[in-house]
Amino acid sequence: MKLLFACGGTGGHIFPAFSVAEELKKRDHGVEILYVCGKKDIENAIFKIARGEKVLSVESAPFGGALSLLNPVFLAKLAAGFSQSLGILRRERPDVVVGFGGYFAFPVIFMARFMGIRTLVHEQNVVPGIANKFLAKFVDGAALSFSETAKYLPGCRNARVTGNPIRSAIEKDTRQEALKFFNFSGDKITFVVLGGSQGAESINTVFLDSLKFLPAELLAKIQALHLCGKMPLERAEGALRRAGISARVYSFFERMDLAYGVCDFAVGRAGATFLAEIGAKNIPGILIPYPYGSGHQLYNAQAFSRERDAVVAEQKGLSPEKLAGFLADFIRKAEQKRNSMPRGDRPPSSARARLADFILDVIARSEATKQSMSTEIASAAKVASQ
Repeated sequence: MKLLFACGGTGGHIFPAFSVAEELKKRDHGVEILYVCGKKDIENAIFKIARGEKVLSVESAPFGGALSLLNPVFLAKLAAGFSQSLGILRRERPDVVVGFGGYFAFPVIFMARFMGIRTLVHEQNVVPGIANKFLAKFVDGAALSFSETAKYLPGCRNARVTGNPIRSAIEKDTRQEALKFFNFSGDKITFVVLGGSQGAESINTVFLDSLKFLPAELLAKIQALHLCGKMPLERAEGALRRAGISARVYSFFERMDLAYGVCDFAVGRAGATFLAEIGAKNIPGILIPYPYGSGHQLYNAQAFSRERDAVVAEQKGLSPEKLAGFLADFIRKAEQKRNSMPRGDRPPSSARARLADFILDVIARSEATKQSMSTEIASAAKVASQ
């Protein structure tokens, strides 16, 4: 069985593909998975994780509205993407092509559908991107992370809520290993602050400034893991040290299983992957949606907070004093929860399994259709011979 995953652009489009690939390979060691992405630096960095996997690249360009159709650069890149995708599909002949969103996935899914190959798209956000919104009308299935997404996909014939797959390592209980790794106390309330790949500077600044508004009795009870991105480590470390907080600061940290394993609550953007990860670990969150671009993170945060222990703190108007109030509330809630019941994580997410099932169902339908056609052709041939 050969599957092709079109998943370029950002980590939010790539990591779900890795996750469901892990599930499919666990079920069948003989399955072959090919990845198709763009040529961005972030993609090269992420795909280093997938050593031994076959990774192919295509051209494409983001659609900026009707004017894009008059832009010769856009049209040239899109045409190149169609041509390259056609060549890949003819050479590889996958059983199914799965798109995980983003404009690099568009030409691959479009040409697969044109060639009659079974196709499926996965949407990580509440409000679908332009590519998935268009493709959902034509593909064999649309896997959704949020049930609310269905209303944004008119004409979609086969939508199924699967959730957003996360890596199995995230789901493991790593608390004791994490406490030792960070040299943290098991008695203190621990939280993690993530700025995300976009807009980390604003979250870092308001967070560090908010520490001045936390009362001393709360500061004495907490420890923090701060992933500060491009902010100089010395600046973040200095602010946390002056506040009297035991903390570990990293520009980038790969072992998110340890970060989530040790934290009582998290502060971060509302990207689909982050929400899926803290949701699977049952970690409360202070969500500060990225306010620019399409604004899709606000819809993600609102949908997530309706079902989970989370508060939506929009960046506009979020002062250090206001964030300090949220932090104080979450510190007190974490303390009450720890004192009233044993610590325990939510059972492992089954989003990986549900999406894998959906993909296999699409393949099975394709095989059933082929067998039915073969039977009809054989019957017709038999009648003709008589």
